[in-house]
Amino acid sequence: MTAKTIALLQQKGGSGKTTTAINLAGGLRELGYRVLVADMDKDKPDAWSWAIKSQSMQDMVQQIDEKQAREQVATLKEQCDFLVIDTPPNFQTAALKAALLADLVVIPAAPSGMDLSGLLEAKDLALTAGCPYRLLANRIAKNTTMSRSLLSVLHDEGAAFNTAIPQSVRFVEAEAEGLYIGEYAPECEPHFQTRKMAKEVVQFFNQPQSSVTSETHHEEDIAVRT
Repeated sequence: MTAKTIALLQQKGGSGKTTTAINLAGGLRELGYRVLVADMDKDKPDAWSWAIKSQSMQDMVQQIDEKQAREQVATLKEQCDFLVIDTPPNFQTAALKAALLADLVVIPAAPSGMDLSGLLEAKDLALTAGCPYRLLANRIAKNTTMSRSLLSVLHDEGAAFNTAIPQSVRFVEAEAEGLYIGEYAPECEPHFQTRKMAKEVVQFFNQPQSSVTSETHHEEDIAVRT
């Protein structure tokens, strides 16, 4: 399989971009793929800071220099099936380079007006780079007006994940331990939804899953849908 590159973009800081990058990578790894994360935020390398806290993730995240991004990304792709790129906010040069190098742009947005504005600008950046994108509803709280509004906007925009990632303190706790949500709190609802997101990414690229993986999580997916 040729390695696929996924870039996380959002203009607004605090949108859950790094949390999405780390947990998407963890979800893909749980599905049996070789995964690396490239942290392109030289001023605030949150993905790298997350991963170095634990033995299980410290080798998964690499810091890369935007000035050598193309060469370093090519080198990392030789070592994995999926490369997830975490980028700085405010659409610095690194974000544009990541979009140009990506096979898919993932744009997370939480239920807030500023996140929605950043989402639309990130979508325009992906289109400018000629890269397909998927919109992700993030930090969704059930039965709240803002969450319903975000889900409606994403539905109208199209190209959105079917999965919506819930608001949960467990993500914060997992970050504090330097762990993927599936390692920190396996089989909780945030873990179910994160793994579903990873499966959607696999489906986007039409990559086969192992029969063992499919059988293991079939009943779980039915339970989540209901």
